[in-house]
Amino acid sequence: MSQIAVRLTDDETSRLDAVVAEGPFESRAEAVRAGLKLLEKELFEARVVDSYRAAYAAKPLTASEERALDAATALAADAMA
Repeated sequence: MSQIAVRLTDDETSRLDAVVAEGPFESRAEAVRAGLKLLEKELFEARVVDSYRAAYAAKPLTASEERALDAATALAADAMA
């Protein structure tokens, strides 16, 4: 396993220590690794959103497809209410 040095402000160090003290992580390193996983997930999801935007910009929905999507969205919203 690699070891790296990271510079944090006093406030960031305090916040990291508070997260570790709450119990979900056994160490600062474990908390930082979990934070990296969250960042990777956010970046992946942003790439997916960008891909969908690009695809729909390249080939927009037809009016019929938009109506069907609106109807499906309304049904889903009603089912969740």
